[in-house]
Amino acid sequence: MDHVVGGGASGTFDDLQVPPSANPPHRPNGIYVVRFRNTPATGNHPHFIRGYGFQGGASPEFNTGAPGIGADYKRAVKLGTYGVSLGAFGESLANFDNFCEIDPNLKDAWGIPALRISMAHGKNEADLMRDAGITAAEMLEAAGARNVGLTTRVEMPGMAIHESRHSANGERSEKSLCSILFASHTMCPTY
Repeated sequence: MDHVVGGGASGTFDDLQVPPSANPPHRPNGIYVVRFRNTPATGNHPHFIRGYGFQGGASPEFNTGAPGIGADYKRAVKLGTYGVSLGAFGESLANFDNFCEIDPNLKDAWGIPALRISMAHGKNEADLMRDAGITAAEMLEAAGARNVGLTTRVEMPGMAIHESRHSANGERSEKSLCSILFASHTMCPTY
């Protein structure tokens, strides 16, 4: 299964005076915000089904974009900023237009036919990432972040692959690799 990614936000906290270091890491762990859209407690969102969570991080960074030259620039760079980011991982919907097939013309170095993957994210995934970018920016602003920038794009499929599903599962071997119980249509059970 491929998650949809691309939506999120980043910003800085000017009041956190932690000097950056060229010898990271200096943090115990990243940030994780669990799914909070389309849950039994929150109800259904009007624009999309399924939901998303956020992964991110925060750390002091050198301010290489600081103004000045010479010694003033060096001091400003070393003063640094404290950056924070949230990136969404959304749940992709099964889509029977996504499929894998053997390419009849392309072969690898050993003459074995190559696999051709045809996959695209749909409108639901685009709506997820739009909401995720806006929501991440709202969260950071509510926490006091400055210089907040958001992204609402949808990255190309394959940027957040997990497990094994690219094509939808189904009962017909012509349209799906596995049954709805993940048994291969062409091999012994692969549970």
